[in-house]
Amino acid sequence: MTLDFMSLKTTSALSVKAEKQKEKLLEQQKAQEIEQARLAERELNPYWKDGGTGLPPEEGEAASVKKVTVVEDAGLSWLRKSYRRMKEQAEREKRNFEEIVAERYGSMEIFQSRLEEAEKVASKKENYYRQGRWRKSDYSESGQEKKEQHVKKETHDEDDRN
Repeated sequence: MTLDFMSLKTTSALSVKAEKQKEKLLEQQKAQEIEQARLAERELNPYWKDGGTGLPPEEGEAASVKKVTVVEDAGLSWLRKSYRRMKEQAEREKRNFEEIVAERYGSMEIFQSRLEEAEKVASKKENYYRQGRWRKSDYSESGQEKKEQHVKKETHDEDDRN
């Protein structure tokens, strides 16, 4: 019956509260990690996968500047981008470039012919824009005829006044 009160462990209400808060924080962190892992499995954006920031790497900042392309370039910009992507795929998968082109377009010759056609059409359109499409077309009246009509109109107006 003799119980030594000094040997019993005592706890205060504050220490019990602090311990409960720590447990809650640990549970919340575990739940959040589980949720993040579940979301990461379904993530399609490669920059978000594996704990990424969502932005592409800053290594090639100068390379990331994109050129402005003409909308009506006959698919030239699209074909060039496709060419670049096929090269990247060949490097990434360590495969032959011609094999990848053959998978997508049938053969390298077909792809090159499409690229050449698009370059021809794009250069024709570029020349058209450079020649000054804003000038009046040839079917309008010449400057001399307009001057003559203007002089006739002025004399006609003067006759009406008199």
